[in-house]
Amino acid sequence: MRHLNETLFRTISLAFSAVVLILFLLTTIDTAAERDKRGRLAREVQELSEENDRLRIQTQRKLSTAEIERYAAECLGMQQAAPGQIVYLESLD
Repeated sequence: MRHLNETLFRTISLAFSAVVLILFLLTTIDTAAERDKRGRLAREVQELSEENDRLRIQTQRKLSTAEIERYAAECLGMQQAAPGQIVYLESLD
């Protein structure tokens, strides 16, 4: 009877240890996957932030034709050329 109890105790202990080990491994794998996902998302956020900065700078640099004409007239005192003042040059290329 004592031998049966020891065998049963060892079997249960081994099964319990196996279950704990499997749960630990699954948790470790899940944690590693989440860490990789977090790293990918952080890189994507960084890339999108850099692209957003580049696009914001491009947008700020672009002026509409109306804004350029207004600046030329108000700040530089320029005016539209009369038709007789426009001269077209031909390129020899």
